[in-house]
Amino acid sequence: MITKVVHGWRVGGLIAYLMGPGRAEEHRNPHVIASWDGRDAGWQPVRSGPAEWDLELGPLIRAMRAPAVAAGLTETPESEGKRGYVWHCSARVAAADRTLTDAEWASVARELLHGAGVAERDDPGGPRWVAVRHADDHIHIAVVLVRQDTGRRFWPYRDYPKLRVAAQAVERRFGLTVTAGADGTAERAPSRGEREKAARQGRVPSRVALVRAVRRAAVAATDVASFESGLRDAGVLVEVRRAPPGDPLGYKVAMVGDVTAAGFPIFFSGSKLAADLSLPRLLRRWESAAGDRPERGEALTDARLAVGRARRALAAGGGDVAEVVHAAADVVTAAGAWELDGTTLEAACVPFDRAARIVGGRVGRASAESVELRRVARRLIRRRPPSDGDELAAAVALALALAALAREIAGWHRDRGRPHQAAAAMTAAGVVEAWSTRWPVASRRGRGVDERAPVPATEQPRLDPRALRRSERPRG
Repeated sequence: MITKVVHGWRVGGLIAYLMGPGRAEEHRNPHVIASWDGRDAGWQPVRSGPAEWDLELGPLIRAMRAPAVAAGLTETPESEGKRGYVWHCSARVAAADRTLTDAEWASVARELLHGAGVAERDDPGGPRWVAVRHADDHIHIAVVLVRQDTGRRFWPYRDYPKLRVAAQAVERRFGLTVTAGADGTAERAPSRGEREKAARQGRVPSRVALVRAVRRAAVAATDVASFESGLRDAGVLVEVRRAPPGDPLGYKVAMVGDVTAAGFPIFFSGSKLAADLSLPRLLRRWESAAGDRPERGEALTDARLAVGRARRALAAGGGDVAEVVHAAADVVTAAGAWELDGTTLEAACVPFDRAARIVGGRVGRASAESVELRRVARRLIRRRPPSDGDELAAAVALALALAALAREIAGWHRDRGRPHQAAAAMTAAGVVEAWSTRWPVASRRGRGVDERAPVPATEQPRLDPRALRRSERPRG
């Protein structure tokens, strides 16, 4: 069950939207299923006309607004950026889940409100709220954050993470699709406005493009100056915020051409793109991998060996495993632009990144394996992409080592009860392996061999069977 919370100031406007036709008459049979006082459907507005949205909303809106009016609260924002006292939660089940009844949804609404600490059970002096349903797969809950007994506005403490926990309890109780916990590893998805704007302009949302650019620049950089330079070379607008002595405090980035109505660039801070892309996290990453050692071997071979050592360290559980997993994402990012037969590894970057994010954002102590992974990733992203036969063969060998590492990461996550991160790691492994199977065709085409002819077994890249046995061994 996916939940989303937004804040506003006009409960009347929210009720009118929820009980109305929606943006494109997608709201069907809007009706109240639960309320603060137990009247539930008794608060359903009476019809005022022939259409299903012709409803007399006045009594419900006045009842909902009464505590706010008594507290002297207005329906206009008090200050720029301040949250409104109207708490609006939408809760949606997966497409494959069964259709819940109104009574079940009413129970869900009460459980979510209680779990989030917004409106607890057996609290007659709590806030006024209603739950509205106008579709099979979701409901909306509107709450006025003013207590009825004291007339005071209140703000729920840590309601977002508590709501996630409550949603997971609902999933277990009703047998719904299991969703991820609030562990800080979920991707910061573009807003609806960002997606619609990008669709109109025929491009990917700026937030998505910026995450890619910032990650690549972060892998290649060694400090703030090289990071800033890398972003500018990639065509990204960047501004670094500094303290009076000149020490860097943070940064923000924007895509060229992505502007507000007034023509100003739309900037995103690093922490708003992803938790591990904040400047303090990047500074710590660069510091841990500082002091490059002499580059004695070929980058592709060194990277493959480093990935193999990381996989063995992961299997043994030595060092800070979470940091090793996070560092492995740098290697995948560095290889993302490599091309085989018209296909790149870019599709593996997103799921591998999800699998590699550190739960709760807690960065551990750098180990020898994580440091080496970041160093070889820096070398890879700075070199030209592999192009000829020998280089492509080495690149495929590295890719297969990354696939084996991803499977080991999946097992590590499964052992810790993180099925979604484990699934992301397995998805990344599958993408990398599928990419690797293109090597015989690409290699033989470069040698002028008929690509339709059968591929000899000796030319087909394979995972080391011993690595597969280790990474897929039974766990628990």
